[in-house]
Amino acid sequence: MPTNPEENKKDTSFISEKIKQRPINRKKLLRRTLITVSLAVVFGIVACLTFMVLQPIFNDTLYPESSPEKISFPEENANNELTPEEMFANDNAIAASEAMSLEEDEKNMIDEALASYSFSQSDYGKLMNSLKLVADEVNKSIVTITSVSSDASWISDSYTSSGVASGVIIADNGTNLYILAPSSAASDAKSMQITFCDHSTAEATLSLMDTVTNQCVIIVKKSTLDEHTVDSIAPAQLGSSNSGNLTGVPIIAVGSPMGIQGSISYGIVTSDKAPLNLVDSAYKLVTTDIVGSASGSGVLVNLGGQVIGIIDMSYCPQDLPNHICAIGISEMKPLIEDLSNAKNKPYLGIHGTTVPMDFQKEMKVPAGAYVTQIEMNSPAMRAGLQSGDIIVRINDYAVNSYEQFVTRLAQSSPDDIITVTVMRQSPNDYIEVQMEVSLKSSTHN
Repeated sequence: MPTNPEENKKDTSFISEKIKQRPINRKKLLRRTLITVSLAVVFGIVACLTFMVLQPIFNDTLYPESSPEKISFPEENANNELTPEEMFANDNAIAASEAMSLEEDEKNMIDEALASYSFSQSDYGKLMNSLKLVADEVNKSIVTITSVSSDASWISDSYTSSGVASGVIIADNGTNLYILAPSSAASDAKSMQITFCDHSTAEATLSLMDTVTNQCVIIVKKSTLDEHTVDSIAPAQLGSSNSGNLTGVPIIAVGSPMGIQGSISYGIVTSDKAPLNLVDSAYKLVTTDIVGSASGSGVLVNLGGQVIGIIDMSYCPQDLPNHICAIGISEMKPLIEDLSNAKNKPYLGIHGTTVPMDFQKEMKVPAGAYVTQIEMNSPAMRAGLQSGDIIVRINDYAVNSYEQFVTRLAQSSPDDIITVTVMRQSPNDYIEVQMEVSLKSSTHN
């Protein structure tokens, strides 16, 4: 059956659509951008804080750092103390020992030869050069401390001021260098810069400061020093200020005795047994015939290069205001150990002296530490100690002298409560009084 051709045609019409782009909402886009940026900032801050908190923990766990060795000095005794004769040049000692073995006539010949010898300018020059060699060796232990502090004034803007003092390297435990210096070098210091003998510099931090002697120990990390500096410097040798009679012994002042860094002076010890009237301590004053600066600092050393005193011009006698004087090193050693090891020293607050033997026998005064003065608002005053009391016991330990009192007190710690037993004079006799004392600290950082 014939079909219609038109019916066989397929529908070829198309539907065309035009897709329009959604209009941009600028406010919403800006808001989303700000939210994204804010979240990124918050994430960054959280990540930084987390890293700062966890990084030391990870470092300590993965790379544990060994704790530095504690600083200690050997105790002095009669065997290791130098006599005044031993402090002179070794050549003299060798010659003296050899002369002992000579025959009498040979010794007489040597004596005659020495008596007839006329010393020349050349000999004097050799002598001074030998002293200079000792000073140069000691200077390896001397540093210059420059402190910078920020102050503010209501009149002017903030400003910085700097102070300069000499210090001495007293110990090296392989990790740190420990430097003894006047507290003025660290008081209110924003930063401290150490200059070594080779003119290199390093930053230092404070360990502890003593309010009694106004001395402090500052620390320099050896890892911050280059190899040349480490090879150029050396800790000082600490000698003894109690070795016999130092009076008349030649000494050298090194550091800044003239108030100028690097200055050197020669002289003799004029006295070494005068007690310093400092609280809770038994330090001795070493005086010399060296005329220096009122702002001098540094150390006194014997001819063997050993430190026998820490220069401190605040203790100069009034009639000799510019003569170099120092605190004897023997009594300073326990303090230096405590300051280096960041161990706070106990503070009671008394000045005293030992009751003389004559008074004990003739006037029947008890043996012990006689209290001459009490510091205002000190633990001693608050506990009821008085001038004139004689301390005979601390806790269960007997006290027979003021030096023994200082030793017993040093064995305590700040914030300890100790029992102090004193003999107090009554109208007829001495009576025993016990009191509890809450100690404080004489050191701070």
